[in-house]
Amino acid sequence: MVAVTEPAVQLQDRFGELVCGRWSDSLGNAITVSFSAEDAQKLTAVVSPSQSHPQAISRALKIRRCDKGRWQCGSSHLEWVDEQKQRIVWITEDGRRSVWSRTQAEAEQSAEFAKMDRVAFPWLLRRVTEEDQANKADIPSDILHDGARITALLDIRQMIGHHREGQERLTHILMDHDLHPGRGDYLIPGADSALWKTLPVSEALRRSITDRIRRIPHEATAHSVAWIGEFDEQGNQHQVRVGHHLIDLRGRQRDIQTLHDRWALAQSDPRKSLEVARLLALYSVFDNPLSNHRSGMHLGLDPELRRCCEYELFASPLNAVVPNGQYASKWPHIEWRFGSLGSYPSVLTVMPIHGVVCVNPPFTEAYLADVMARLGELKLRFRLRLAVPIQDCSWRKKLKNSLTGAQLLHTYYDASSEVIAENHTPTLLWEDPRCPQRWSTAAMLPAHLKAQLGPL
Repeated sequence: MVAVTEPAVQLQDRFGELVCGRWSDSLGNAITVSFSAEDAQKLTAVVSPSQSHPQAISRALKIRRCDKGRWQCGSSHLEWVDEQKQRIVWITEDGRRSVWSRTQAEAEQSAEFAKMDRVAFPWLLRRVTEEDQANKADIPSDILHDGARITALLDIRQMIGHHREGQERLTHILMDHDLHPGRGDYLIPGADSALWKTLPVSEALRRSITDRIRRIPHEATAHSVAWIGEFDEQGNQHQVRVGHHLIDLRGRQRDIQTLHDRWALAQSDPRKSLEVARLLALYSVFDNPLSNHRSGMHLGLDPELRRCCEYELFASPLNAVVPNGQYASKWPHIEWRFGSLGSYPSVLTVMPIHGVVCVNPPFTEAYLADVMARLGELKLRFRLRLAVPIQDCSWRKKLKNSLTGAQLLHTYYDASSEVIAENHTPTLLWEDPRCPQRWSTAAMLPAHLKAQLGPL
């Protein structure tokens, strides 16, 4: 092992790249380190305890290079580093040591992370102050429980780090979870769920993830949800703090305004602002931090087409076009306050026979398989406008015979940004011949959208 001394200038200069990635320490913690967005000489280490204990809460530590060139992690200083054996020793002023280690395979993967011009953690982290703890007394318990769920999921996103396939698979697990039999918790599969076996990560990381899930009940009231930051000219804030995570919504003013407009209860309801914050935070868990765009669940069919429907079967308060009370969404136990009618598939019995229904399911395994299994029933019960991707699945043979006359769909509409998004997955759009002829609403759209949408 090589001691880190003053002459080891080259190693000191490369230490930021060396330490980036995943580690385990001598206390049983899982550690994920990523470069800071602020400075190449600053990094963030998320320390996630592996033990299932009520007090085992993840922490964020800053790793930085001090003025004298010595590296510091929290209150500890770098004492030893062995690049060949992938071992790091930190020491506190009173002589306590923490040893970090990892396998050579993890080190090689981390070297690839360091080459990427990306930050693994899109959510800023901060300690919860005593003032924050006191403010939690004013937050309803159900919102606090969701705060614990969201905090855990964002912690898991950080633990997965730059593993693109792992991040995308986590999104699909969370999306499909509500169709899983005996799902239990409405948002997160249980720690013993077989779904976690499908996550393409190491066994050590999978154990850390399931340990983090097991801690959620012990933290049920530990993570507050609140708007923070400066007010804009309209009196709105654009950042939501959930536990030690900060969700930046400064580019999503339309989402915030849409939820305020969709609020179905009294405008003076004291829960309104918190419910808007909770819903925006909940939807953020689907966003892959390695993508340059939000989850595809926020995309919808052409608004002009959807306005010709009576119901939307897969929508959200953020992108629904039909009037309140005529769209189904993912979490109606929360979204009823924003006009949601229910959720798929139970909402099918609520919608009237022969209604004109827009069906645009999430492009995930469970949702597509379920919709295609019900396609015959849906066609008999409703008049459909249906979008479905062309995928090499068992149900693909249904497309030709069941969707005669379908057309290729080339674009989707991003309601959050009010732009047309190119569709990168081959997709069919089928309209039941019994559907009434579409009427034009182009005059109702902004000029820049008219040009992008073009004639139908």
